[in-house]
Amino acid sequence: MDRFDVLRRFIFIALLPLVGGLVYLQVFAHSRFRKLSEGNSIRTIYLDIPRGKILDRNGVVLAEDKLGFNLTYIPFDLKNPAECADILAPILNMGRSEIQKRITEKTANPFEPRVIFRTLSEEQLHFVEENSIRLTGIYIQAGLVRNYPFGKDTTAILGYLGEVSREELPTLKKEGLRSGDLIGRSGIEKMFDSLLRGERGGTQVEVDARGHQLRVLGQKESRPGHTVILTIDSRLQRIASGKLGDRAGSIVVLSPNTGEVLALTSKPTFDPDNPAPSLSRSDKPFLNRALAGLYAPGSVFKIITSIAALESGSITPDDEYECLGSLTLGDREFHCWKEDGHGWVSFKNAFAQSCNIYFGQAGMKTGESNLLAYARRAGLGVVTGLDLPGEKAGLIPRPGDSGGALNLSIGQGALLLTPVQMANLIATVANGGNIFRPEIVRELRDRDGNKIEEFGPAIQSYFFVSETTLNTLKEGLLAVVNSGTGRAAQAPGISVAGKTGTSQTAHRELELTTRGSFVCYAPTDNPQVAMAVVLDSGASSEATAITSQILREYFFPSQEAGTSDTQEINNGTYM
Repeated sequence: MDRFDVLRRFIFIALLPLVGGLVYLQVFAHSRFRKLSEGNSIRTIYLDIPRGKILDRNGVVLAEDKLGFNLTYIPFDLKNPAECADILAPILNMGRSEIQKRITEKTANPFEPRVIFRTLSEEQLHFVEENSIRLTGIYIQAGLVRNYPFGKDTTAILGYLGEVSREELPTLKKEGLRSGDLIGRSGIEKMFDSLLRGERGGTQVEVDARGHQLRVLGQKESRPGHTVILTIDSRLQRIASGKLGDRAGSIVVLSPNTGEVLALTSKPTFDPDNPAPSLSRSDKPFLNRALAGLYAPGSVFKIITSIAALESGSITPDDEYECLGSLTLGDREFHCWKEDGHGWVSFKNAFAQSCNIYFGQAGMKTGESNLLAYARRAGLGVVTGLDLPGEKAGLIPRPGDSGGALNLSIGQGALLLTPVQMANLIATVANGGNIFRPEIVRELRDRDGNKIEEFGPAIQSYFFVSETTLNTLKEGLLAVVNSGTGRAAQAPGISVAGKTGTSQTAHRELELTTRGSFVCYAPTDNPQVAMAVVLDSGASSEATAITSQILREYFFPSQEAGTSDTQEINNGTYM
């Protein structure tokens, strides 16, 4: 073998890896490198996923999308993150380090646009456009802003949207979601998120080597999701929220004939357009008190005590007990809210005046087990089934764990109810015993407006109470408002029946805050609304005054509500 053969073989062997590499690149890795090559010049700008509308029972818009502009970046195109952060920090009112951290975060796809800031103002838009040459890799992208016309008044119902978290992304990618997409975090937005969510559109653009956009290559239209129509009456919702004002508490209004939720509010609350600043607040603005607030029912539970005592024969409407203001049992002294007592009282007067001594003795004759059994028959101690997330079951304890019949009879001890349960209880009394599952969604429609599902009244069970007992109880509820502890709930032109409640038994000794409540239905001859007003702080007379204002403004919108309802406030009573 001459030296030329050796040289040829040497060259062949030396070129073999090169040829192999070329074959690999051209054949086996062609598609991957072609993708990368195109990725250097073609960008797909994905749009926000449009959401369907949320409407009230009369077609009034409660939530809808509106056009806005977001500030985004493409990691691959970003040349100088530190300089971009310096430029953007003042106009975005964000910290330089916060922006830099956000735009340098590791991402699986360096060509995928990511959101830096949502809903740019006109001033911010102009600033970014004017500095676009220095902001390489930063883009203004048309986006969607969720608009809530009623603002904080409907937050407890609608909830809010939040970005998909890093932990959620692996699972939600299967549903077509990307980093930066918004999903429902609470309320109807969360409960019906998959139905409200539509189909994403996008724009394909060509960019130069520095990441500047050259031309639009193609577009795909977005398609909105389903429309959700609620049972809510937006006018009543606004009235209820306004009358609750800045007080901590909740108001729930139901239709006693169908179980539909007409209004539901919880305070304190937060701005659904910008929930982030409220995350660190200590007053629990994200707690939906209507569904998850647990309260001792106080004298509202005397509705159950009355039914259990009358149905079991432990008392009759004419039985009288003497109230001297207190009752001594062993080493414990049991107080009535009226320190000098009510004297001799029968059922109707005792119920109207919310006499603790009368009901304490009636409860002891009835027994702990009977009281708890009737509470469960009334649907208490379990979730109502309202189609909003986060509902609590409350607590109806087992016999032996309740604190005894004396405590139970006036709604103290280990009892805990939610405002929705209290509203459902008075609605059940108003309609004669039907325990409805509260409904807040009336129907669903597709993007073309076609009805795809309708939700009707759903009776969960029946609370059997004899006609005699029911009539006796209703007379007592009417007397509460006409001549008893609920007089502040009177509304001219409307007949109201209800029951006051105040909890916190240690108030007299320790001067702790009382929690006032009032449940009612109206008009009494043909009930149209059943309502629970529950305050975190305040007496029952304050709750009754709020009730009066709501009823007057709802039933007589043309009449201006007076101010006399708020005058009879007593913070030291247990009614």
